[in-house]
Amino acid sequence: MEKIVLFMDNAQDFLEVQSALLEQAGYQVLRASTLEAAEASLGERRIHLAILDIRMLDENDEHDISGLTLAQKEEYRPVPKIILTSYPGYEYVREALGLAPDGQPPAVNFLDKDEGPEALIQAVEQAFVQYVRINQELKIRWGLEGELLPPYLASLIVPDLPSAWLVERIGELEDLLRKLFHEYAQITLGRVLVRRERRILLTVFAYPAQGPEKQFIVACGQRVSIRAEEEHYRSLVPHRTGHGAASLVQSAWTMHFGATAYSLSECPVEEVMAFADFYCQQPSGKVLTAVEDLFCSTLYSWYERGREKQQQSIETLCREWLGPDKDKLTQAELERRIEGICQATLAAGVADLDCPTHKLILVLPQGLEFSYLNPAPYLCEECLPVSLPTVCGITQGSLDGASVLVDRAGRTWIVDFGKTGLGPLVRDFVSLETSVKFHILKEANVAERHELERRLMAMRHLAEGIDTKDIGPEAEKALQVIGQIRSLAVDVVGPKMEPYLIGLLFCAAERLLDYQSELKYTKEEMEVFTHILLSMGMICRRLITREDHLQHLPLQAAESLWIDVDNQEVWIEGRSITLPPQRFHLLKYLYDHANQLCTRSAIAKQVFGLDLPDLPPTEVRLMGKDQINTSIGRLRKAIEPDPSHPKYIVTVRGVGYKLVLGDIPARDEL
Repeated sequence: MEKIVLFMDNAQDFLEVQSALLEQAGYQVLRASTLEAAEASLGERRIHLAILDIRMLDENDEHDISGLTLAQKEEYRPVPKIILTSYPGYEYVREALGLAPDGQPPAVNFLDKDEGPEALIQAVEQAFVQYVRINQELKIRWGLEGELLPPYLASLIVPDLPSAWLVERIGELEDLLRKLFHEYAQITLGRVLVRRERRILLTVFAYPAQGPEKQFIVACGQRVSIRAEEEHYRSLVPHRTGHGAASLVQSAWTMHFGATAYSLSECPVEEVMAFADFYCQQPSGKVLTAVEDLFCSTLYSWYERGREKQQQSIETLCREWLGPDKDKLTQAELERRIEGICQATLAAGVADLDCPTHKLILVLPQGLEFSYLNPAPYLCEECLPVSLPTVCGITQGSLDGASVLVDRAGRTWIVDFGKTGLGPLVRDFVSLETSVKFHILKEANVAERHELERRLMAMRHLAEGIDTKDIGPEAEKALQVIGQIRSLAVDVVGPKMEPYLIGLLFCAAERLLDYQSELKYTKEEMEVFTHILLSMGMICRRLITREDHLQHLPLQAAESLWIDVDNQEVWIEGRSITLPPQRFHLLKYLYDHANQLCTRSAIAKQVFGLDLPDLPPTEVRLMGKDQINTSIGRLRKAIEPDPSHPKYIVTVRGVGYKLVLGDIPARDEL
């Protein structure tokens, strides 16, 4: 294997002579007579070791330490360096060899040019053994069937890599693995588990010269991404034992790439799969078990550590998810993308989707028409409901079907720490729900996706059950899993829907921004983009309409129960619901007699038009048991935050019911 050395010196003759001697000793030498030439080589070439002259600008200037300054630059830290000069001094040695914050010195050795070529060659050999640490004897099996060769891995990590640099990066990737598994005799690359921007996660089986096989999950990618991921793991992730725990074992770095190896506690890596694969292969019951394990076991210690309430709105915090260019995201640009999705949806035969001013109009093939809000204005202006404080803490940050690993028993592991950080704890829950709806759900048309969202939007709080009947099997499974995610979110972020919906809105917006109008998409892809857009429109309609109406309604509508008689609309704690006529009539009777006992006989007569005393005893009992009780039960299900523990419609045992409210304004005050 090649041993590549960068040699930088502004004395041309010295540079040529010493480089030739190193080449005779078996090293490949890249020559640089200027700082610019050295930095160009460090930025583009595959380099194992750098030899740098300390004075590159002026040999006679005792303050010239330009070569040392280059050695100290953060971007060049992974390359071990030897500092060379004709003017050694203790202060230079101390500065060059002093440890940096990450424990890696700017230089690994310091030589006087007068020490001769033998000393230089010896220093280079020593640096390769102690600091370069590339195992040239390591046997690498590039995939079980040779499907993970370096060119393929390089294309996954750097998809836009110029062809002129391809050979250099391929060699550097191989160096990275030989550094990471320096202590082993052979490694076999298994399969790619996760593909992210600038990094991948794959399984690796490592074999020492003696002893049993060891298995790892390896994060491999561009150095800046892997460095950030490792820092997230070390500073934020609670370190624990038992199932669900991933332990960082070792790291390695080259000029452009980095890799970290993790071991899974209590599980061989060949027995785990991505959550998306597990979801598709297993029945709903096992998927629900995995979701529960994820949030109640694997991530539980994350949410307990550093958990706090911040006095920032959930909307402000969620906007950060749109990335560094969020401030450049204009309403005009969003509307352009939304219009492109509408046109492509129609062209692909998915549905008739239109976006007139401030609206989204969906016409399904069956002729049904639905109207929602165009989300563009609400993503560009902070006008969503303010919810303070916001529950924050450590989140995984990109929880989806790829970042969660699951074994056959439904036990879960997290090994993707690229976006781990402090933020709203709702993020992990809405991220996984979004992944289920937009990435994992495959066999569902737009009508089923719309019905799925309609049922989810009908929830008044996160603990409420979801109607999963009479919908396609794939949508039914998705609803069951999402219901589990939402119910588990209650213990972490509380039962309120509004913060959760705002989180969903910005998760969907992240995916909406992936749409590029200049590209063509398949029908299946357009079904997903249509789903994303509809979900955003439905969320905005629920959030914005509610806030606009509440500004003009009595305080009772926001804080308790209030009936808009003119529009036959019921407001429960800021939420508007529509009841069937008979149920509305029943609630209206109770409301007109708020905080008073309403007997069964009075309800039967005034609401149902029956006079119980005139009926035989048997029919009286049936009426009390069947019609009145059933109607009250259905009414509770519609209006109570928790129907199993009603707070509005209270039973007066053996007599009737009472609608319990606070102070109700007189009729002429409404």
